[in-house]
Amino acid sequence: MAPAGWKPFSDLAWLVGHWSGTTASGSRIGGRVVRFSMELSGNSLMERGSTIFPAEEGKPEESLEEIGIWTYDRERRKYVASYFFSTGVSGAFEAEIREDGSIRLVAPALLNHEAGARARLTLRKAGEAGLEVAMDLAPPGKDFVAYQSSSLKRK
Repeated sequence: MAPAGWKPFSDLAWLVGHWSGTTASGSRIGGRVVRFSMELSGNSLMERGSTIFPAEEGKPEESLEEIGIWTYDRERRKYVASYFFSTGVSGAFEAEIREDGSIRLVAPALLNHEAGARARLTLRKAGEAGLEVAMDLAPPGKDFVAYQSSSLKRK
């Protein structure tokens, strides 16, 4: 139960702003920028992110983008989010604010990806001005494995 006076997104206000830093996917290291902003009269938290992996031996430069739209489901009393990736993949995520303050979003299915695959996104504060982000994927019938991780600082 939310405390008296609580308003949706008040517990996520720390995310709002511009973030930048490094990201890794397997052996590839790149740069990442993310912006969180309140939209639609404060009823949605919007995330816009870009990742660039520079060209390296045998691999061209790769640029990825995503848009995430978070809303608060008043009936179920939880955050939900829809993410759209420039690869064409998208998913509907349910969010949980964990006891350690991290936020875990899980999509039980993905569109335009292998049938039965799932995704998990974890965001966690890192000190006063840091944000750690991890994206994990689970192939059909398997456990989650790390896909991409980012270490960001507030700009």
